[in-house]
Amino acid sequence: MTFNKWNNILGYAGLIPFYILSITSTFEHYNFFIDIFFLYSVIILCFLSGSLWMKLILLPEQKHNLLFKCLSVLFPLIGMISEMFVTYMLKTVVYILIYMLIYLCDKKTVNNDLSGYMRMRFFLTGNVILAHFILLYTIFTYSIF
Repeated sequence: MTFNKWNNILGYAGLIPFYILSITSTFEHYNFFIDIFFLYSVIILCFLSGSLWMKLILLPEQKHNLLFKCLSVLFPLIGMISEMFVTYMLKTVVYILIYMLIYLCDKKTVNNDLSGYMRMRFFLTGNVILAHFILLYTIFTYSIF
C-alpha cells in the first residue's frame, strides 16, 4: 500500500469515533459518550495544532510567522481550559471555531503541491464540525448544557 493511501485511510478512519460517539449520544442521553467525544475531540485538536506547529518550524517561508505559531500553541490551551471549565454547549462552539481556525491556518501555510492534502483536510474538518453539530443537537434535545 502506498504512503498516500495510508494517509487517507488513517485520516478518514479518524472520523469514525466522532460519528459513533455523537450518534450514540443521541440515543443514550448519557453524559459518558459526550465526555468521551470531547476528550477525543481535544486530542485531535491538539494533534492538528502540533502538525501546524511543525509545519511552521520546518517550512522556510513560514519560519517567521509568529501569529500562527502563537495560535498553534493557544488552540490546545483553549481546548484544555474549555475541557475543565466550560459547559457542553459552549465547549462545542469553541471546538467548532478552533477546528475552522486550524483549517484556515493550514490553508494559508500550504503551498500548491499539497492541494490533495488540503482537499482531504477540508472534507475531514467539515465532517468533524458536522459531528459536533450532531452533538449540539443532543445537548439541546436533552437539555444537558
